[in-house]
Amino acid sequence: MKQSEEKQKPVTQTWTQIYAALGVGFVYIVIGLPLWWKTTEVYRVSLPYSDIEDLYQAKLKYTVDLEVINFDVQITDVDLTSLSGLLTSHLASKESDIYSKYRVNVRQCTKDEQVHEKLELPGLDEKLHVEDEKQNRYEIYLLPKKLTKPYIGTHHALYLSTKGRELSSVSDDIVRLVKEHLVRESVLTKTYQATKGQNQAKKGQKINQQPDKESMRAVKSNDEYDITFSLVNPQPDILDIQWDIEHGVSYLDPLILKIEQYAKLNIKSQVMYYTGLLRRPKSDEKKGEFYYDMDDLPHTINPLEVKLGSHASNNPTLNFLTYVPSRNQHPLYICQRKGVKVESNSFLSPRWGGIFIYNVPSPGANDTLPVPVSMDMKSVMEVFITQLKLLLNIQSVSADTVDIADPQNKIISEWELDNWLRYRCIENLGTSASTLRSLAQLLGKIRNMVIQDHIGKLVEEAVSAIKASHNYLAQGKLDKAFLKSKQAFKASETAFFDPSLLELLYFPEDQKFAIYIPLFLPISLPVIASLYKAFKWIKSQKAKVKQE
Repeated sequence: MKQSEEKQKPVTQTWTQIYAALGVGFVYIVIGLPLWWKTTEVYRVSLPYSDIEDLYQAKLKYTVDLEVINFDVQITDVDLTSLSGLLTSHLASKESDIYSKYRVNVRQCTKDEQVHEKLELPGLDEKLHVEDEKQNRYEIYLLPKKLTKPYIGTHHALYLSTKGRELSSVSDDIVRLVKEHLVRESVLTKTYQATKGQNQAKKGQKINQQPDKESMRAVKSNDEYDITFSLVNPQPDILDIQWDIEHGVSYLDPLILKIEQYAKLNIKSQVMYYTGLLRRPKSDEKKGEFYYDMDDLPHTINPLEVKLGSHASNNPTLNFLTYVPSRNQHPLYICQRKGVKVESNSFLSPRWGGIFIYNVPSPGANDTLPVPVSMDMKSVMEVFITQLKLLLNIQSVSADTVDIADPQNKIISEWELDNWLRYRCIENLGTSASTLRSLAQLLGKIRNMVIQDHIGKLVEEAVSAIKASHNYLAQGKLDKAFLKSKQAFKASETAFFDPSLLELLYFPEDQKFAIYIPLFLPISLPVIASLYKAFKWIKSQKAKVKQE
């Protein structure tokens, strides 16, 4: 009896050790490892990857409304029906990355409209204008009188002569003027493809998608723009320049009011007493004049830019300088390559601003110094407003085949505003889709990048805004499409450049092994060894039972 009890005692102790080893192994493998994995994993909120890719590959359609109004009594309703068919056929475009849809309506003029037929074109344009005129809707007036060129007014109207012309010729003119001037289809297509980075050649074809001059010159789309007007007077002891900048800025009020719901212009001014331009101008001794040629102009900006000062802002900054030459470099002009003087005596620097050289008469021998000089702010602001429109890409395409009405005090025509909104909207959509796709690809490749909740919300907001903007463009609601595209652009850029994305970006995988191996190896080896012995002992016990 005693011998059997002594034999059972070691067996019982062994089983206790086995259970302990199995228990430790169970806790280590089933509870410890999953708990460690869960608590040390990188937090990544789910993103709509499929929606992002679909939006990048989606075809963009924009709709434009056209109404053709006939004043020519010799053109019958049957002729108008034929003209409508010609326009619909010629304006139709194939579906591509970006394509247009035109909704065409052709009608005879009303009696109220026909009353104003004899007026000159500028007067006719004002009389036919409707105060509650819709955006993205253009009227093409067919007039029986002879016009030297087609005429585009300051609102949404295009005027064409039908005198002695076939309907097919009139139709061709309408299609050309609408596509090249009122809508600028080629610019929109190039802008959309460039912002999305679609420069690859297809099927061996070489595709030239280099940015055009307009996009290279203009600043990028933004909610706000900082504009600084500066007067540079190198000799304040001789000339006391009376610079009424407050009155000058008032010339910008029509533009500010026109685009205030789309972009904000923050305007500042300063006066600089600077000794002069670093680049000494060339002299024409015969005429007693000084001049800069085109090669000198880039060297005049750098020394002035250092003196302009800077301020903390994320907004694009545009600088407009009025430079009054010193008396030993007076008068100073800007000349083109063939020696012809630039009429405005100014030049523009892409995405930076412009400089206007303002010559004033030298004081007389008997004048008391400093001599007060009143600056003509209207002539100064006319130059700067033209440059500002170019830098914001608010512009009309000049051509010898069409007369374009000068908006004068309005600064910007209604159809120019439509052009700008459409251009900026498509630019925003292309940039947003490309940014979101780049972000999705980056997060897919680097798995240890943290994606926090606010990043997910920004991405969702951008995706939703892009979809809404696409729908509004297809419906022809240009202002709503632009505002949604601006929201998408802002959300996508904020998400892409969020600092939280970089917190674990530079944490290599080999460093993880260097940290975790010293931690887990001393624990894992004894646990694995004890489990190995436990299973080996259990296996041996089963073999003994079979033998007995």
